[in-house]
Amino acid sequence: MVLVICLLLTAASTALFSLTTRAGDRTRFENITRTVQERIASHLNADEALLRGTAGLFSASEHVTHEEFRIYVERLDLKRYGPGIHEIGFSQRIPAARKDLAVATQRDLGFSTFRLWPDTPPRDEYHAITYLEPAGIRSPEAMGFDMFTEPIRRAAMERAWQTGAPALSGKVMLGQEAAASGQEGFVMYVPVYEGHSLPETAQKRWQLLEGFVYSPFSATPLFSGLFTPLLQTRITFRLYDGQEPKPEALLYDSSASLEKTHARPVFTSSSQLEVAGRPWTLVFFSQPDFEQSLMATWVPSVGGIGTLMSLLVFAFARSQQNARKRAEDNEAERAWLLSRERLARAETEAQRTHLQDIFMQAPAIIAILGGPQHVFEFANTACQKVLGHRELLGKPIHEAVPDLKQHGPALLDKAYHTGKALSGREVCLPLRYTLGGRIEERYWDFFFQPRRMPDGAVDGMMVFAFEVTDQLQARQEVELSREEARRSAAQLQAITDTLPALVAYLDLAERYRFANRAYESWFGVKPEEVLGKTAAEFVGPEAYEGVKEKLQQALSGETIRYEVELQVRGGRKIYMQSNYLPDRDAQGHVRGIVVLAHDLTERRKEEEIVRNAVRLRDEFLSVASHELKTPLTPLSLKLQALARAVEHEPETPFTQKVRSHVEAGRKQLNRLSVLIGDLLDVSRISSGQMRLRWEPVDFAVLVREVVARLEPEALRAESPLNVEAPGSLMGSTDRLRFEQVVENLLTNAIKYGAGKSIQLVLKEEAGGVVLRVKDHGIGIAPEHQARIFERFERAVSERNYGGLGLGLYITRTIVELLGGTIRVQSEPGQGAAFTVDLPREPPSGTAPLS
Repeated sequence: MVLVICLLLTAASTALFSLTTRAGDRTRFENITRTVQERIASHLNADEALLRGTAGLFSASEHVTHEEFRIYVERLDLKRYGPGIHEIGFSQRIPAARKDLAVATQRDLGFSTFRLWPDTPPRDEYHAITYLEPAGIRSPEAMGFDMFTEPIRRAAMERAWQTGAPALSGKVMLGQEAAASGQEGFVMYVPVYEGHSLPETAQKRWQLLEGFVYSPFSATPLFSGLFTPLLQTRITFRLYDGQEPKPEALLYDSSASLEKTHARPVFTSSSQLEVAGRPWTLVFFSQPDFEQSLMATWVPSVGGIGTLMSLLVFAFARSQQNARKRAEDNEAERAWLLSRERLARAETEAQRTHLQDIFMQAPAIIAILGGPQHVFEFANTACQKVLGHRELLGKPIHEAVPDLKQHGPALLDKAYHTGKALSGREVCLPLRYTLGGRIEERYWDFFFQPRRMPDGAVDGMMVFAFEVTDQLQARQEVELSREEARRSAAQLQAITDTLPALVAYLDLAERYRFANRAYESWFGVKPEEVLGKTAAEFVGPEAYEGVKEKLQQALSGETIRYEVELQVRGGRKIYMQSNYLPDRDAQGHVRGIVVLAHDLTERRKEEEIVRNAVRLRDEFLSVASHELKTPLTPLSLKLQALARAVEHEPETPFTQKVRSHVEAGRKQLNRLSVLIGDLLDVSRISSGQMRLRWEPVDFAVLVREVVARLEPEALRAESPLNVEAPGSLMGSTDRLRFEQVVENLLTNAIKYGAGKSIQLVLKEEAGGVVLRVKDHGIGIAPEHQARIFERFERAVSERNYGGLGLGLYITRTIVELLGGTIRVQSEPGQGAAFTVDLPREPPSGTAPLS
């Protein structure tokens, strides 16, 4: 009986011990699972807060530049924040009508390969990635990706804009929106609305939606980084997307990194977790390292001890000792869990401090005001700087910033009492922005967001503000520039409408962007009917083929000029000169062409009349020259005979007078002979009948012979000739024409040398012959130096210097026929230097005189 009672007591004790230890082990297991769940929720809530702050940046500013976004994300220092957010982006809502403009804008900002993709099928709007930082891990292909085209991401984005709250996507394979391409994970979205406040209805939220701040999360690195390897060997868990643990919904399995797992765990449990509106299912499993410390493992031992009554005392003492040890282990376990909890709280506090540091360093004004009196609880560095470093914290706004009493408090009161966010754009706030300074007017964009307690009551206000004074002034300047451009365009239209020529502007697509009134008088088409048409549409396919190549050359940067016969209004034909002038931007790129077209019909008629007159003149000069030259020979003979007759007569006043007249007649006869020779040369040049006779010559000998002939004339003009030439310089040329060039240049130098010395230099240079004649006379003004080589042109008055103005024209023509060039260097009063460059041998294909 005693044995039965002992056995019953032993059995009861064993059962009670089993129930007690299993309940304790279950409690330990659930404490650990609760810690894991709270750690996941805490970390993702912190990530959600960061994304909300980023959305606030876009809401508080009319336009966030890529540089501002880069600085903002850089100051977040995401690497210090632990596993989770490694990159933050912004998906912009782009209507289909603004697709091309959005692509062009991004490319102008430096994203040369930016495109909206996938580009099919066509749709009413796009939600493309336009911001993604940090740049060090950003994939260039991510820019422009439309996440709205993927059903799972789209579902999360629609839930976000409909609720106005952050939304988490289901399980997705991370692609081009992240650097972690090809990994399983999820994406968190925070909507950004126009007007900064949350619209009241779903319809207004859709209308005012500007885009989404988002961040992709790779599940494995995120959850692996949250928990130590020690915890993973004690308890493992699987995280499923959704409310049921389906295999295809598995997001993360902590046992995947373990070499060996428990096939039949002692404890399992599942729980639900909601993150940003998305339900998750967590399933936990105990592992051998945890199960080895379970009190339940001692149940068989206690039963065996109970059956052995002889060992009752020993067994009882042993069991108490073991129980005490297990209790100590449990206490150590509990202490470890408490320490992990304290670490988690410390990390949360560190994250809160880090977030406060971010707000302090933000380039925007951020302030937190408490209670209906709007007492300053927080003011970042930018706020303190703008308000002149006044004492703010702990003071109501009307006391801390009395300058605001006519502006800010009323709006703050309205937002506080209604509980609705308020915003303003380009609001003028006259303040003393420096302590003790003068009142200045600056313009601000601001956003007042009520702060609510857990019960929903408003207990304060969050203030965000950006100064937009510079942007406002810049926009005003742009508007003034646009108005000035409109006035200039009107003036240009009025001016060009008065011109008797076609004036138009074509863009790179050969489309008319401007046309003057001449189009109506020439073609019977009003300018406004021309605008928007392409060149092919306006002139027709057949006429366009004739100008297509010229238009393309002009658009490639060439200046094109050509003449063409054209039929205009009424069937009348005119001869037109067209000019295509490329128009370039500040970088030198062609952005269009200016078209100028003139009617040359009357000028062509006048030119034909002039050509006929010139032809008749040349014919007259040719005939007159030959007719005038005919009597010169007998007249010259008569003068020579008279001179010889007078030489044999005695010296008397009469014979002296006769000699004087004979000498004067001889000089005039020579002058007339030279003039007639020039006229004959001009006639030959005009008719193309001037022929060259190439023969071997010594250029140095020819020069000295000409100098010898003209030396008496130079001495009479008191202009001595200084010659610098080699002893011999052989080559081939037309002897008479070369002498004519030298003689014309020396004659000019004597005539205009003002009684000063003349230098003649002949030398060999670069395989050719260089002749240089320099005087120190009256010189030639720069504006006359080009035309003195033309027919009948002179740089001086005919009253002071005789001649027909043909010498230099004939000289230039001869030099060019000889294959050379002539140029002049001169300054008024400094003399003139003529330089002739000639080849030593005739051009190829020219046979020398044998």
